[in-house]
Amino acid sequence: MKRTFSVLLAFMLCISLFGCSNQKAAENTPVKIDYDSATVSFLGPEGTYTQEACEKFFDGKGSYIPYETVSDAVQALAEGKSSYAVIPQENTIGGAVIDYVDTLISSENISVVGEVELPISQNLLVLPGTALTDIRTVYSHKQGIAQGKEWLSQNLPDAEVIEASSTAEGAKTVADGKDKSCAAIASAGCADVYGLEILAAGIQNNDNNKTRFYVLSKDEPATATADRLAFTASGSAKDLPELTAEMNKLGITLIALHDRPEKTELGNYCYLIECSDCSYEDYHKLTEDSDFAFRYLGSFSVK
Repeated sequence: MKRTFSVLLAFMLCISLFGCSNQKAAENTPVKIDYDSATVSFLGPEGTYTQEACEKFFDGKGSYIPYETVSDAVQALAEGKSSYAVIPQENTIGGAVIDYVDTLISSENISVVGEVELPISQNLLVLPGTALTDIRTVYSHKQGIAQGKEWLSQNLPDAEVIEASSTAEGAKTVADGKDKSCAAIASAGCADVYGLEILAAGIQNNDNNKTRFYVLSKDEPATATADRLAFTASGSAKDLPELTAEMNKLGITLIALHDRPEKTELGNYCYLIECSDCSYEDYHKLTEDSDFAFRYLGSFSVK
């Protein structure tokens, strides 16, 4: 009887240790990026700032596949047509890129495996030989329009401003149209890609203009402590102060907080939260006894 009990006890101890070992390993999973064979979907066409972000994060390695919209780029990842997707997340001047934040929130089984911070210099691109007085129409992405709003107001107050799906798409529209009354706000790289000239450089509202991009994957969210950690918390706005107070108590530094309607009732939101000085263990402490519904997105490095 004693021997049977001893064997049973040893067996239970073995299971306990094995389970703890697996849990510990699971809670310390680092991000693994395959740079050389990476296929990366992004908001196209060629020449977008998102493509620049791809090249910066992946060190120019792998292959980059342009898509018409961010939703298409993320869908390509979900369907296995790419191994990573890169999406804009926040801009210094334009704030949260809410359409793309919504795409991330609504995409299940997608994790964040990296972040890129890219300085943004907006330029007015035109067909060769175009003068400022020729311009009647300006094309750009809504972020490019927001970032160049003050310059447009001062220099092209009467021009019609038309939103494009991306800054590069605006440049392509000008190049394809061959109309000198049209211009685009886009990157200097687009001038080379589409055979345009830079009529005015650095027209963004301030010189500290940056955009942050998320690198997404279908892999399980990494849990090893890294530069940043991201998660969503869905629930009532009245509970947010308690959550941020708990973050402060744990020594967690809030980097960004974007709110999107939960679409259930007024006052309920899905908060996309990014922080630093936060371990996976700290994240779990946040979720204890909280009225929010949480979704862990991953821990990752910033380039």
